[in-house]
Amino acid sequence: MGTYYFLDLPGYGYAKAGKSDLAAFRRLITHTLDRSRLAGVVWLLDARRDPSDEDRDIQDQFAAGETRILAAITKSDKLPRGLVLQRERELRALLQLDEDQAIVTSARTGAGVAELREAVAELVKKAGE
Repeated sequence: MGTYYFLDLPGYGYAKAGKSDLAAFRRLITHTLDRSRLAGVVWLLDARRDPSDEDRDIQDQFAAGETRILAAITKSDKLPRGLVLQRERELRALLQLDEDQAIVTSARTGAGVAELREAVAELVKKAGE
């Protein structure tokens, strides 16, 4: 297995930045998604929020570039326990993601972290094939 890099790109939806900074963020994201050796994207989505217009725009960019997506649905600890699975299904349906493309996580409780690691490893492995 070769060397891989993980890039944490700036937020595009809730970033508190000026218009010129936001435009620079978008150019950086577009440039990054254009890389031929890109293994895929781990897309962080807040479990408490519906997909924004920016989420839809970036999803269109993923589709246009045939970018492999792994959605990490974050902050599941902020939802009532009984709603977590329902919310995962809603987000998958809204974003038309396959079951294996979404993992519910919580950094605070550690829920889903091991599964996310395994899914990222699989994403990288598939990219190397």
